[in-house]
Formats: sequence, C-alpha cells, structure tokens
Amino acid sequence: MSFPNDQKRNIHTWFLVSAFCFSQKYNFTYAYTFKPDSLNLEKTETELMGLFIDKNGSTYFSLAKVRRDSAIAQKIEPDAISSDRAVSTNIFPQGKIRGIIRKNWRSNEVISYLPVGTDRFKITQHITLNWQIGTETALIQGRKCQLATLEYKGRKYNAWFTNEIPVSEGPYKFWGLPGLIVKIEDNKKQHIWELKGIEKFRNIKLNLSTYIPVTESRYKKAVEDYMKDPMSRMRELKQRYNITSFTSTMPDGSSYSDMEYEKMRTKKIQESFRENNNSIELTEHEYFKE
Repeated sequence: MSFPNDQKRNIHTWFLVSAFCFSQKYNFTYAYTFKPDSLNLEKTETELMGLFIDKNGSTYFSLAKVRRDSAIAQKIEPDAISSDRAVSTNIFPQGKIRGIIRKNWRSNEVISYLPVGTDRFKITQHITLNWQIGTETALIQGRKCQLATLEYKGRKYNAWFTNEIPVSEGPYKFWGLPGLIVKIEDNKKQHIWELKGIEKFRNIKLNLSTYIPVTESRYKKAVEDYMKDPMSRMRELKQRYNITSFTSTMPDGSSYSDMEYEKMRTKKIQESFRENNNSIELTEHEYFKE
C-alpha cells in the first residue's frame, strides 16, 4: 500500500526520532552481490558494504575501503583516515565499489562522493522514493520482515524491512521505510543487498574535503571525457612539471616507457568500463566501479 503525503511525513518523523536513539549503538554490514556486465550475466561479484549510522544520518561505502584507509592511517596519519593515499594493492585491494553515499536526515539530502580517475566529485540530490508497502511478511535471518516494492531509476525492487530494528535506513540510496531494510533486490536479481551483520557503533573518519561539488550533468560529462581519454590528466601533469619521459615499474617487475604505460593503462581502463556496464541506475551513469 501507499501512504498520503502527511502520513508519510509522520511515519518518517517518528522513525527518524527512533533512528536517533538507535543510531548511537550499531552499524550494519551488507553483502552486495551484483552482475557487473549485462553481456555476461553469469559473472557475479560480491562486496561487503558498511552502513555507518550517526546522529545526523548514514554513510555507506565498501568495507574494503575501511581496511585500505586504516592501513594508510597507521602508516601516515594515525588520527584520521585519508581517502587519497596509496598503499599496496596486493596487500590492501581498493575494492570493487569506490563511491561513498551520505544521507542527511535533517536536510533530506543524498550526497554521492564519486571518483573519476584522479578527480573527486560530490553530487547532492533530493530523492523521493515512492515505496509501496504490502501486507506480505516473511521470516528473514530470524526477523519478521514485511515486503515493500519500489521503481527507481529504471529498475523494480523488492525490499524486505523489519520494524524490529526501528531505523528508517538501508543500503545504497534506499531509505524511508518504517524499519531497517534487511534485504533488497531488483526483479532481475542483478543487484542484491543482504544484511549480514550488526555491530556496536564505531566512528569512521573520512577525508571528503577534496571532493568538488558539481551538477549531475557536469559529472556525467567528466565520466564521458575520462572514458574517451583516461590518461589526459597524466599528460597535463607531465607538461606542467616539464617531464619529458619516465619508466614505470609494475608490482610484477615489468617496466613500461611513458608511451607504453599510457597505451596499456588506456586499454585497461576502457576495457573495465565495457565490462562494468550494468549500472544500478539504468537511466543515468553512476561511476562506482573502475
């Protein structure tokens, strides 16, 4: 069923208050299973994602990022996590999902922090999710859950939420139900999130100051430009610092001249784009994977 606007606001306000009380204690871990390539649906990837709740909202990002940034913090800056340092990808892989999503309960904003190559962009949205709450219930992971459906950005979703955990939250950009989303999947089962863990609250510090506010159209243009010429920024830096040539040595010991490296990296990045074409949001390109 759906709710009138006034009733929706009342429900949201009530669970917002509940979320403030609940948020002081716990964070949530989701397994995000997805099919990155629409032309190869047999290929499946899984990434553990964290939903970190604080008094003002939530922050959602890959837990591989937490491990990577924690390693950076221990080596470089013990009191904070920097999202822009580099560590060995062999020991601390970057993770498949690179975007960060911040939901602000007070302003009703969804803020996406998205990398495009070496650039960092910040997009602020006001998103209305028109949930249809049904009467069907199920026991999922020992919790009584209720079904809600949603059409969002070209996909249809089934979401199971529980009011046993009174926080109006969920993974990715999904929120606004009267309880935590325990499981949500699109009807083609190409993007699936399942709650896997709940733990005591821990504060995660992220350096988001380097992300530049842009419009969605400006961001999409940056993605298109990067897809066409991924190494343009490297050439700009070489020109700025008057670097005529250099040799790059890879972790496996292989070496490339600057021309060889540019060609190799361009091919690899463009292939990755082609193999990661099955976006969550079908009606607009979301660069969450490189």
